Amino acid sequence: MSLANQSAVVFGGCGGIGMAICQQLLKHGVKKLCIVDVVQLSETNVSRLKECGSDALILSKMCDISNRTELKQMLEKDVIEALGSIDILVNSAGIVESDVPDKVIGVNLTAVINSCFIAMNLMSRAKGGKGGVIVNVASTAGIEPIPFLPIYCASKHGIIGFTRSLGIEPVYSETGVKFLIICPGGTRTRLFEQCKTLSIEIEILKKMFREFKHPYAPQSPDAVGACIVKAIAEGENGSTWICND
Repeated sequence: MSLANQSAVVFGGCGGIGMAICQQLLKHGVKKLCIVDVVQLSETNVSRLKECGSDALILSKMCDISNRTELKQMLEKDVIEALGSIDILVNSAGIVESDVPDKVIGVNLTAVINSCFIAMNLMSRAKGGKGGVIVNVASTAGIEPIPFLPIYCASKHGIIGFTRSLGIEPVYSETGVKFLIICPGGTRTRLFEQCKTLSIEIEILKKMFREFKHPYAPQSPDAVGACIVKAIAEGENGSTWICND
């Protein structure tokens, strides 16, 4: 799939990985980009994005994606009115506060499920759409356990199971929508830094957390952005891509 002249929506686009994804999409020809986050896009980031695609339409929308009603309104009305259609959807929003399980699952997993179904309904060829690509950003924590991040791991394992279940030939044949999963390893973001301040109630996990040493320096968000562009262009439906240093 070529990214030239495509319309894209990126959830969590104001974060470290999200911003890198947006920059890479623009560099590879996306002409309409809607960034959705709980905060407004800063002027500094607007300037950074304009350097990547000076003639592109760049929009910023604020939305609590864990609120399905708000999410549905934003995608079906605001985004479609602004972009006309959705060719690429990237779910890259995420949180890591493991002492609030409902919030973590609500943002990291339930919101992804809702956005996929709402967007697929808009993109589906069976319903008058053009098809397209949905990319869900999971984590290497969705592939292997991390004992001191059990809720975060659960949410990311859930994304992989959900996305692979939809990334099958019968679904693609009907909708024309391809599903991809990206699993970044440790990446230099605010979320990565927040892992150092988590409140853990189980003593043995506190000890494991204190003694844990990351095996390598965290990678740049740009590596993840580049991986997503490559996956969109070359990835097979339902495939899981690991982006780890």
